[in-house]
Amino acid sequence: MKKGLVLLLVLLVLTACGQQKKDEPNKEVSGQMGEKTVVLTVDPVQKGSSVQFNMSLKNESDRDIEFTFNTSQKFELSVYDENGNEKYRYSKDRMFTQAIQSFVLKANETYDFQDTWSNGVEPGTYEAVVTFKGKAEGLKQITEKKTFQVK
Repeated sequence: MKKGLVLLLVLLVLTACGQQKKDEPNKEVSGQMGEKTVVLTVDPVQKGSSVQFNMSLKNESDRDIEFTFNTSQKFELSVYDENGNEKYRYSKDRMFTQAIQSFVLKANETYDFQDTWSNGVEPGTYEAVVTFKGKAEGLKQITEKKTFQVK
């Protein structure tokens, strides 16, 4: 009897793990939300031997949008060289608070943030990929890519 219950429990767990949530949005490069539009921009600026990334998230709709975060990390920034090798990642060697947080981006409001890449910067062509980590109802994950030069 115990073996039967254990086997049934294992089968239920395996069945549940194999199911995909159908209500979660796909991970795509998008900021469209019906008539709502959110625009993410990134502007890499070389400052001596480092690169400062000025990023903005703008709510171009006429409605407020509430973003929810699973951690204190608001964005991810990765920099890749011409060969696709990762040269920098914002979250590498950082720790983030594991707590649900949220903020409201009001209609036509802009949320500005920045980061600086200062170790291992060499001349060349790079691609910055920024992903905003906040989730909003009906909004797909927002990602922006930008190619830039370091002299």
